[in-house]
Amino acid sequence: MLNIKHALGASFVFTLALWVFSGLGSLWFPQPVINVLRSALELISTLPGFIIFFIVWYGSNQETGPRITMISLVMASTSILNLAHLLAYPGIPILGQTDTTAIWGLSSLFASMLWSFGLLYAVCLPTNGPTTLPAKTLLYSTFFLIAGLIANITLNYNVWLSSHHPIVYYTRYLATIADFFALLMIRRNATGQTADQLLQVALLFGILADFSFAFTNHLTQTLNMSGHLSKIVANFYLLFVCQFMVIRKPYEEMLQYKEELEALAANNAKLYQESEQQRNLIEDTLAKIGAMISSQLNLKDTLDSIADMVADLMGARQSAIALLHKDLSSLQVSASYGINTPPAVIPLATSLAGQVLEQKAALYISDLSVHPELFRPQLIFSNIRSIICAPLVNDQELIGVIEAYSSEKGAFGDADALLLKALGHHAGAAITSAMQYEETKIRLDEEKFLYQIAHSAASTIDTDTIIDTCTKHVIQALNADVGIGLLTNSQRGLFTVRSALGLTCGQNNIELSEYPELAAILDTQKPAAVSADVFPFLNDHCEDGIIKQLIILPLSVDQRLLGLIVAGWQRYVAPEHLERPGFPALMAQQIALGLEKAQLYNQIKAMALSDGLTGLANRRNFDMFLRTELRRASSLQRPLSLIMLDLDKFKSYNDTYGHLTGDKLLAQIGEILRHGVRSIDFPARYGGEEFSIILPECSNSEAVNIAEKLRHTVETTQFPDNMTTYTARITASLGIATYDPSLLQEQPDMEKLISVADKALYQAKQEGRNRVISATVFQ
Repeated sequence: MLNIKHALGASFVFTLALWVFSGLGSLWFPQPVINVLRSALELISTLPGFIIFFIVWYGSNQETGPRITMISLVMASTSILNLAHLLAYPGIPILGQTDTTAIWGLSSLFASMLWSFGLLYAVCLPTNGPTTLPAKTLLYSTFFLIAGLIANITLNYNVWLSSHHPIVYYTRYLATIADFFALLMIRRNATGQTADQLLQVALLFGILADFSFAFTNHLTQTLNMSGHLSKIVANFYLLFVCQFMVIRKPYEEMLQYKEELEALAANNAKLYQESEQQRNLIEDTLAKIGAMISSQLNLKDTLDSIADMVADLMGARQSAIALLHKDLSSLQVSASYGINTPPAVIPLATSLAGQVLEQKAALYISDLSVHPELFRPQLIFSNIRSIICAPLVNDQELIGVIEAYSSEKGAFGDADALLLKALGHHAGAAITSAMQYEETKIRLDEEKFLYQIAHSAASTIDTDTIIDTCTKHVIQALNADVGIGLLTNSQRGLFTVRSALGLTCGQNNIELSEYPELAAILDTQKPAAVSADVFPFLNDHCEDGIIKQLIILPLSVDQRLLGLIVAGWQRYVAPEHLERPGFPALMAQQIALGLEKAQLYNQIKAMALSDGLTGLANRRNFDMFLRTELRRASSLQRPLSLIMLDLDKFKSYNDTYGHLTGDKLLAQIGEILRHGVRSIDFPARYGGEEFSIILPECSNSEAVNIAEKLRHTVETTQFPDNMTTYTARITASLGIATYDPSLLQEQPDMEKLISVADKALYQAKQEGRNRVISATVFQ
């Protein structure tokens, strides 16, 4: 780039040098030589004008702009006038020394005016514009040219204006001023381009040329040649301006366009390559989704695969799939990729997913920092700054959303949204297919477990076996971690543990009153999924881990609670897996029916082998048990004792208090016998007020101790009277018979043993009642 200050200093030095050279030349060279030299300089100064005109008007594409076009017209007109002035010099064979010399002699003055004011007007024009010069500009240019020629001719015929007239050099001053104003304007509006710098230098030398011509009348020979040289320099700088604007600048612009086209082509190639990669990725993704649909993968594998695909397709580091709950109240996260601790749910009210479901369109946010209210997963090592979400759709039905996350701002765009939306439709079909497959498999598993439970409940009459086996089936069917099965006790509100899986239960009985929330659920007699706080008993006895969720299965028939099964999970379980009341209810119904059948059978059996009043074994059951124990005692060579007990003066008791009160007394005696003997002993009602107790593996002395305890208990116990109080007293007489294999080699028959015990009882009665008499069976 040119420096205008340096050009100004150089121009003054150049002018001074020209003045000195011209002054010396006028002294050294004769006048003819000087005239020829001056003519040559003027001829040279006209050449740039014609060259500029032809370059602009015939050598360009007519897209150079109004300014350079105006400069070309000015230079062409100025060159014509200067050429006419040149032909008027003395010694020129065409016009020199003719009558027309005066006509063209002052054409140089008009050429200078046209050069100065034409450039001043050109500076006012824009550098860029229409392809052709405006009509107004052509009109003004033509006017300057014609006016100059007419004025020249007119002045020739009106001799009052000569070349030495003051108006002539005042006009030169005016041209100098015009050049100066043009220089100021171009300086004020300069853009720093090379063309503006060259134009400033040309105007500077134009000022020097007009200044030199203005003083020609004083120093004709010296300054005239200096003016011609300055004009040559000025015109050549204008030629450089033309060369830059018409040739060099378009060439540089063409090179720039070429570079931009090459960059655009490279970018297009890159975009094409990226689009091909994207297309291949999409095709691969859609092929994988199609394979999922056709291969019927399980739901978890399908969700995990789609979450992985979305992360790859979106160029994201994390992704998540959330499915709508059945009641459409929440989005439950079913799968994730790249998230260490994924959230359980995505809230509809404060999430982008909620907006996506509402608008049924894919949406994205480039900068989450301006949306702090929106929900986003919490990451450990980075923050989520961009998010994109699309609906999962199957057959026009929304089933959930799919989201991708990025730690960079502006990671997603419109193209990504369209792509993810399309993927959401295909993924929705795959997920629905997997869900249907999973649901079918679940139903088949439910039928299998229901069959196993029904078979187990019907294959035995032992209630403990039923509850234990069926509890295991329930735990497997619900994929639970722990479970416990309980049966109701004879006492209301008391449950007995009969089965425990994954628990260490040292406690056999559970008071329902200690767990009011559990009692409220049992009152409904319907299965319920609850937190572990409802029944903390499980966490108190869990072998490993903390129970988080429970499902309670009340076992009831006709509003009668028979027991319950509690299943627990040590992990999070999706609500839809727990909220399956149909299947748990069917399992509970099958188990309850099996328990009821076993209890009814055992009750009927007990009625056939037990006494209805006391609950003890009846005579028939007594005979069967005694016969069996005799054989066992003989086989194992172990002693066997038999106690016969009879209430003293029971008839008098009945006569005093009535038979109903007597029945109550007998029932109370039954409880005393049941709790006053060993667990292996067998108490029975022998008949009327007479009772018997079979004592396996019991010697005579041990039998006497047991009999004495029973006698004392009866003696000290208060029995009911006819006033609904317990004030009555009664005593008992007891006779003992013992079979000792060490004393008697042969096994006695049952009648013999009973006869010996009866005789001992009769002896006790004879000796005053309320006593124990023992005997040993001998042959």
